[in-house]
Amino acid sequence: MHTRPFASLIICLLTCFTVSTSNAQDIEAKVSVIYPKIQISNTQIFKSLESSISQFINQRLWCNDKLTNVEHFKVNLLIDITQYELNSNNFSGTIQIQATRPVFGSTYSTVIFNQLDMDFNFTYQEFQAMEFQQSANVYNLTGMLAFYMNVIVGLNYDSYASEGGTPYYVKAREILNASQSIDGWRANDGQSLKNRYYLIDNLTNDRYLQVRKSFYQYHLNGLDQMHKDVVKGRDELYKSLENFQEVTRLFPNSMLVKVFFNAKYRELIEIFKGAPAADQTKAIELLSKMDPANKSFYDQIKTP
Repeated sequence: MHTRPFASLIICLLTCFTVSTSNAQDIEAKVSVIYPKIQISNTQIFKSLESSISQFINQRLWCNDKLTNVEHFKVNLLIDITQYELNSNNFSGTIQIQATRPVFGSTYSTVIFNQLDMDFNFTYQEFQAMEFQQSANVYNLTGMLAFYMNVIVGLNYDSYASEGGTPYYVKAREILNASQSIDGWRANDGQSLKNRYYLIDNLTNDRYLQVRKSFYQYHLNGLDQMHKDVVKGRDELYKSLENFQEVTRLFPNSMLVKVFFNAKYRELIEIFKGAPAADQTKAIELLSKMDPANKSFYDQIKTP
C-alpha cells in the first residue's frame, strides 16, 4: 500500500495551480440544511445546525497525510429536515452526500460517492459542542458525519492506490460497531441492503474486493490517463468494469455495486458516447447487464 497516493497528483497539478500547504483541513465540505416541511416562525436553529455541521467537518483532520489545498477532498451535503420536535430537540430527515476528486491533466472532477441516506435522525441543541469519540457514539449526529467522512476519505485513497482506503473503512466500522443500539445502524434498519451497515460491510468484505480494485483501475489507469490518450484510457476503464462483472452476477443487490454506479453511470454515458460504434454497443451491453436499474440511461450512449 502506498503511503502517499497523492504525490503524482501534485506533480501533475503544479503546472496549473500555486500550491500552499494547509495543516488545519483536509475536507472541504459545503453544507446546506433545508426544511420546507417545517412550519415554525423562528428558523435560526437550522442555520445554527448548518454552521455546526460545517465547522465539525471542515475544522478537523480526517486523514493521516498532510494535504495541500489542491489535494483537499471536496464534499457536498444536502440535509433535508422533515421533522423537528422543539421540546426534545429531535430531528429527522435525509442527507444527500456527494464527493468528488480531480482527474489528472484536466479541470474535470469525477464523482466518487453519491449517496442518499434516508435515516438521518439525531438530537441537536443549538450551540452545543459537537463532541465525537472514535469508538463511542456520543452524539448520533457527529457519529453519522464521521462515518461518512471516513468512507469518503477511504474511497479517495482507493482511487489512488489499490486497497489504499482500508484504514479509513476500519474507522468507519468502529463507529458502526459503537452505534448498534441506535436506530439506523443495524443490518435490518431503514433501506435494508442499502443502509450504512451494508455499506461498510461491503467495503471491508473480501467477496467485494474486486470492486475496490476495479475502482482503482477505473481512476488511475483509466480516467487519469485520458488526457494523454483517450482511447487507451477508455479501454482501461472498460477493462476495469469487466473485472468486477462477476461480482455483479453473484451479488446483484450488493450495496457497493450500487454505490459505484450511483456515482458513475452519468459519467460512463458521456465517456462511451465518444467511442466507435462497435465499442458503444459493447459498453451498452456490459453496463446494462451489470447495472440494469440504469439500462434506459445507457441506451443514450448511442444517441447522436
